[in-house]
Amino acid sequence: MQWREDLIANTGSSGLKAALVAWITCPGFVVITWWRLAKWLRSSGRPGRAISWLILRCCLMQRGCYISLLAEIGPGLILPHPTGIVVGDGVRLGRSVTLYQNVTLGRHTAQRPGYPQLEDNVTVYAGGVIIGPITIGQGATVAANSVVNREVPPQAVVAGVPGRVLRAS
Repeated sequence: MQWREDLIANTGSSGLKAALVAWITCPGFVVITWWRLAKWLRSSGRPGRAISWLILRCCLMQRGCYISLLAEIGPGLILPHPTGIVVGDGVRLGRSVTLYQNVTLGRHTAQRPGYPQLEDNVTVYAGGVIIGPITIGQGATVAANSVVNREVPPQAVVAGVPGRVLRAS
């Protein structure tokens, strides 16, 4: 169950008590929980679609975080500081991905469609921008304020504008 893995990833524990504590103290857990509910409601007919839209707008207004309901997100997403995060329509995130504040994952331009895919255990630090139909390899790290528009190998560290691989395994 993805909700349980999200809880464990964000708090290190599971159960009702951990969920209540996370709901109060962990805004990233709240965002991903609301997003998973909205995604589920979206597939349940017209009333569900309307409610999912409202949930998405509330997350945007209250937390300053936009995650498209068309994105695919694996279990264990960690959003330590969810303010300013933008995840576009076709983005695919693997398991245990960590996104810090002001991260943008989206298309390169309207004329060049395609969205990034982040494999398992990827970390994108504050202000990171990943654009276009590229893959960020498993366990890779994107440094703060980097702009990545090329493929990144597994376990690599990427930094700069444009992003360059500083270390690869």
